[in-house]
Amino acid sequence: MPRTIVIGNISLDHIHRPHHPPVRQLGGAALHLAAAAARAGLPAAPAAAVGDDLAGLAGDPRLPALDWSLLHHAPEPSATFTIHYDEAETVTAVTTDYGAARHLTSHTLHLIDRHPQAVFHVSCRHPLDVPAVLHALTEHGRVFSLDFHLPSAPQLIPAAAPWLHHATTIFVNAQEHALLTRHTGSPSPCPETVITDGPRPARVLLHGHLPRSAAPAAVPTVRQITGAGDTLAGTYLAHRARHLPPAAALDRAVHAATRHTTRLPLIIPAPRRAPS
Repeated sequence: MPRTIVIGNISLDHIHRPHHPPVRQLGGAALHLAAAAARAGLPAAPAAAVGDDLAGLAGDPRLPALDWSLLHHAPEPSATFTIHYDEAETVTAVTTDYGAARHLTSHTLHLIDRHPQAVFHVSCRHPLDVPAVLHALTEHGRVFSLDFHLPSAPQLIPAAAPWLHHATTIFVNAQEHALLTRHTGSPSPCPETVITDGPRPARVLLHGHLPRSAAPAAVPTVRQITGAGDTLAGTYLAHRARHLPPAAALDRAVHAATRHTTRLPLIIPAPRRAPS
């Protein structure tokens, strides 16, 4: 099974939810998605630009075995995101200091050139130059999937539109899917489009047809929200790489995302790994 290189941010997040104390935690789409893919059996390498403040990622005992060789270590601090949610668990505001993540585009273009056998997943977020990255992937004939994030989707979906039909899979939420359909003229511009909708059933469209939906199970306590969509995407990609049908992969992905919300977040600082 080829290695999947997950392009995106790894960050220090400050999470604010109503009726919960603020939390400082480890986050970023590249981390959550690669970790979920690895837990589901897919060799995964997060490719991100981080500072010295995240130099200890490989030793964090809460993370699965990942290939950390593709991190770019920059002199700036790692990206930080302050994320506010409302009562419906919807993102209402994001404040960002990109820091080391400003090196991500040049690092990604280097990796696309150097790893012809890899499969790529692109988490389309600022400050990544998404058109440049998708153009390079297409020009080099690389296999790739991608996802979006609602705060930046209104800018990045139209910017990415010329290359979306080259992707194998696109992951969006319901609001992003409306934008995707508007800017591409198709509800599924690539072979598979996975659509999440919070606590409502997730769907997978195959060339625009709806073969199956999967509803998340109710959980007694939601401990975290950030990373649930990335967990779903990473798990789905892992099971599709093992040739499970889309409907079966979606069932497992929704279950993994639901389970993710019941886990404690990756609070900073991380516990030390016990000596072997």
